[in-house]
Amino acid sequence: MAKRPTVHFLTAYVEYLWDQGIRSEEYYLGDASRFLRFLLASTTPEQIESYISAHSSPAYRARLEKTLRKFFAFAQEKLAIPAGEILHRQKKPDRNLV
Repeated sequence: MAKRPTVHFLTAYVEYLWDQGIRSEEYYLGDASRFLRFLLASTTPEQIESYISAHSSPAYRARLEKTLRKFFAFAQEKLAIPAGEILHRQKKPDRNLV
């Protein structure tokens, strides 16, 4: 069985707009971007923890913690979205190292 290629959210949305016959996607992407910024700004540490905990693989959960921390650092630095509480969330100590 062949692995399907990854389709990223915004790429898929632009392709959808083009398929719908929309040739100037500026307003559509701008509005979607503002909505995503709103969602990012209103995301709580508890929601992120819930999302991470929803995955069964410990390795994937660890990866999500790392990549989402980087994503929220980007949101804070480049998009002026406050993410301090999320970024400064302490990692849980490894039981085997304590």
